Amino acid sequence: MPGKFCGLTDAVWAIIEPLLPAVPAKPGRGRPHAPFRDILNTIIWVLITGARRADVPEENGFGSRSASHRQLGIWESDGTWENIKARLTGKAYDLGLTDRERSSADGSFVAGKGGGDDAEYGFKGKGVTVHALVDNNGNPLSVISTGAAEGERAQIGPLIEQAKVLTGKPGRPKKLPGSLQADKGYDSRKLRDDLRKRGITPMTDRRTWPGRKPPIGRPPARPADRWKIERTFARFQRKYRRLSVRRERRNKYWKGFIIVAVCLFRVNLLI
Repeated sequence: MPGKFCGLTDAVWAIIEPLLPAVPAKPGRGRPHAPFRDILNTIIWVLITGARRADVPEENGFGSRSASHRQLGIWESDGTWENIKARLTGKAYDLGLTDRERSSADGSFVAGKGGGDDAEYGFKGKGVTVHALVDNNGNPLSVISTGAAEGERAQIGPLIEQAKVLTGKPGRPKKLPGSLQADKGYDSRKLRDDLRKRGITPMTDRRTWPGRKPPIGRPPARPADRWKIERTFARFQRKYRRLSVRRERRNKYWKGFIIVAVCLFRVNLLI
């Protein structure tokens, strides 16, 4: 969706609409439920521009800021966004658009101006860390957010577990990457052993310091093209400005924006 965002196109809506839950029935009194397309237009507009919800265009095709904000949190809490992401990943898997032979993992610090859930003081200041696992093409497989003081190595397991694939066909699609490359911050014997137990080849640089003895045995494979995950983080911050600085105080809204951005990555592959 290049250029100015003026709402979801018919092609994008045709992909997303079947994945959304049914529209709630109209109550006995009061207004009917806002159309999901208008709600998504407002959520994506705020995600792309990074502007305040009060600045949402007051025109046809955009939902109210309160209804959109509430629906963003509801769909994150009940797992709707995760289900949409898994099914979009399954469609990309069926079309051969996902290359899991070599994946990359890394974390990126995001300043938390408003504080709130998980906002902690880390090495770079107060905020959160966004951890991502991408495939060989740089497309995100899973993205999670933790406090800035949390260790990055401990997030590899959750990242792999959340890289779900739902194809709607019999059988279990390939979920685990063939190899995983990361920088020196992930150099850990325990992590390498855990990855090998899963059938994943670790590709991490060795940490060095004065007086360290060279390890015994064959050295692990080194990262080949880890720049792809750096490019993914750059795209997140350039295309979705709401993710550049965390302004949501509650996790369900912050994580909701992150998953919506991942879903948009997948949609752009399919159109």
